[in-house]
Amino acid sequence: MPIRRAAQSSLAVCVALATLLALSGCGLTDRAEGARGADAEPTPTAAAQPPGESQTPGGGRPEQRTSTVTLGDVVLEIVTLKAADVRADEDGPGTRTVTLTLAPGRSARLALASPGALDVDTDGSITVLDGNDDPVAAIGPPAPPSDTEDEAPRIDVTDVDATHALVEVEPVQPAAGSESPTPTDRTELLPVTFVVGTEAIESATWGENEGGRSLAVDPTDWARYAGQAGLDLIRTQLVAAEPEADTSTMGDQLVCHAVGAPDKSTWNLEPWRPDVGLILTATAQCNPV
Repeated sequence: MPIRRAAQSSLAVCVALATLLALSGCGLTDRAEGARGADAEPTPTAAAQPPGESQTPGGGRPEQRTSTVTLGDVVLEIVTLKAADVRADEDGPGTRTVTLTLAPGRSARLALASPGALDVDTDGSITVLDGNDDPVAAIGPPAPPSDTEDEAPRIDVTDVDATHALVEVEPVQPAAGSESPTPTDRTELLPVTFVVGTEAIESATWGENEGGRSLAVDPTDWARYAGQAGLDLIRTQLVAAEPEADTSTMGDQLVCHAVGAPDKSTWNLEPWRPDVGLILTATAQCNPV
């Protein structure tokens, strides 16, 4: 099985095995979209606007903001209510950290403006595909601030169609025993952060290790924690640089490291190790013999 295709099911399996592992050791632009004349544009469809934000109390269209994040050939548009803030900080070549401020019950629409598609993964990450269905960028799972209280709203990512996805802050549910039968009405804005990146590998170097040749892969810091989408991009760029890595055994070793030892300095993949499947690779601490 090609190393790219193996990722779709292998990461989900390996997440369940994670507890078995005991491993050691470019810019942002905004434009406000206000109320316009009846002939200016057609009424937006439900897919064109985040749910719950289609109308103002007066029945008109709310003011929206479209912010554009550009990374090489990848152009991502982020549509929010104008009151919501969008910031994109450059963390290095081919990397942007995007921060949205959304109220519970509100959402932001992500739209791919460049050729290709968005593939929303079950972990909330998004793989950006080009016109040939190959990963060219990854959007890590969105997260609230690290100091958020335990009752912070959940953040959901869902797909709308091939080029649109929604990031939504769920309303806070009432605590057990609460007299309130409905979700808590909180209006304060919550910062939501995710990383968009196009460069997933720092280096991949062949050497000798233990019983034979070994490929030392050093993923970029952001890609190590970008979920399934990050793994898809690492895998694709690794095979493009080192075609010999496109084998089942090296693919299983890659998934094993991504799930069980993401912070290890290098992920060492050996082509000579037996192809025993992902489960046995995981139980062998990524080094089947």
